[in-house]
Amino acid sequence: MHTLGPWTVGRAIPAEVTVSRIVRAGDDHIAVVMDLDGAAQEAVDNARLIAAAPQLLSALQRLTHPAADDDDLAYAMNAIRAATGAP
Repeated sequence: MHTLGPWTVGRAIPAEVTVSRIVRAGDDHIAVVMDLDGAAQEAVDNARLIAAAPQLLSALQRLTHPAADDDDLAYAMNAIRAATGAP
């Protein structure tokens, strides 16, 4: 069993040199993603991907259901956009 979503991304630890993001489900902390090597955008992208995990899991469950339909495909596409940051 996983922590139910939605999971959100916010700034974690204020720092001048590193970028860090915290992934939360309400008041529960799921993950802290830190930029320790100057890859700030990578840290942000990783946090966004982690935060999309519950929606991606739901999309996979819907798509693999025998009665999957166009609504399930649309849901999956939205989950993929949330995970990748695509418009």
